[in-house]
Amino acid sequence: MPDPLASVSDAAHRAQLWKIREWAGTPRPAQSLREDLQGFRGQKGIYKPSGSPYALWVRQTLRKVYADQAPEIHSDGSWTYKYSPEGRAGKIDLSLDTNRSLLRCQEDHVPVGVLVQKEGDAAGRTYEVRGLAYVEDFDGDHFILRGEPIDWDTPPAPGTQVPPFEPFERNLPRRTARFESLREPRFRWVVSQAYHQKCSLCELGFRIRGEPVGLEAAHVIPFKDGGTSRDVRNGILLCRNHHSLFDGWAWTIDEDLRVVVADDRDLRESALPNHLLALEGKPIPNLPEAPELRPDRAAIGFRLREFSQFWR
Repeated sequence: MPDPLASVSDAAHRAQLWKIREWAGTPRPAQSLREDLQGFRGQKGIYKPSGSPYALWVRQTLRKVYADQAPEIHSDGSWTYKYSPEGRAGKIDLSLDTNRSLLRCQEDHVPVGVLVQKEGDAAGRTYEVRGLAYVEDFDGDHFILRGEPIDWDTPPAPGTQVPPFEPFERNLPRRTARFESLREPRFRWVVSQAYHQKCSLCELGFRIRGEPVGLEAAHVIPFKDGGTSRDVRNGILLCRNHHSLFDGWAWTIDEDLRVVVADDRDLRESALPNHLLALEGKPIPNLPEAPELRPDRAAIGFRLREFSQFWR
C-alpha cells in the first residue's frame, strides 16, 4: 500500500503532516511548535489553514473545555482517540468551519495531527505529539480518530478487531531509509504507552521534568533474529538494568507470563541484593490491562527455546 500522504495534493499541507509524523511519540516545546507548525501560535482546538478544506491538527490542553478522552492503544501501534467537536453557546455545532474541516478529512481520508499538552505543565510549555490520525467516525459527541500504526503504509485492523500476530519480518518489502528510521522510535513509544511508562518487572518509572528516563522497549523475539517491530505483542517495557539481564538470558517469561530465572550459580549469588529472585515463578507485575497488548505466546515460545538453548 502506498503512503497515504502521497494523495494529499497540497505540498505545503503534506510537508506539515510529514513533520507531525516524524515527531510522533516525542515531547515538543511549545516554542518549537510555534516556529515550525502552522497555526500553533494562535489556534487552540482544531486548526484549519486558511483556504484549505482540511484540518491540519487538533490540540488538547490542560484547560480544555470539552471532555476529550485518553487514547486506546492497539496491538499494531495504532490508537483510537475521541476528540470533542467545537461548539457554540455550549452546544456542538457541526456547521463551524473547524468541525466541517474534520468531516472533510473523514470523507477524503486525509490525516490530522494530534497534539496533547503534558500533564502538570500548567504554563503550556510542552506538548506530546501523538502523531497522525484519521477521522473514522462521529458518534454524536466525539470525532473518533484512529492513529497511524507503526507501519503507516499498512491499514489498521477495523474497529476493535485484533489482527493475527506475525512474529517475523524476514520477507517484508524494502522501505525507504526515512521510513525505517522512524519505525523503532514508534515501536518504543507505543510499548511505553501500553505499559504506562513503568518497567514491567520492577515497576520503576523515573521521570525528570515530567519525561520518563531509563526505560527501553525490549523485543521478545530479538530484532537480530527478525523479530517484528510492527506489533506491541513482540515488546515488553523494561528499565535498562532488567533489559540488559533479559538480553543476557538471565531471565525470561513463560507462556503464563511468569518470571523464569536462569539456574546459574554466579547469577543467583550476584542477584541476591536484587529483587529478581523474589519474583521467580510469579507473574510479571506490570502488564497492559488489555490482554491483546501483552506478549504473544508465539513470541514467548521462541524466547523460551532460545533461553533453554543458551543454558544447555
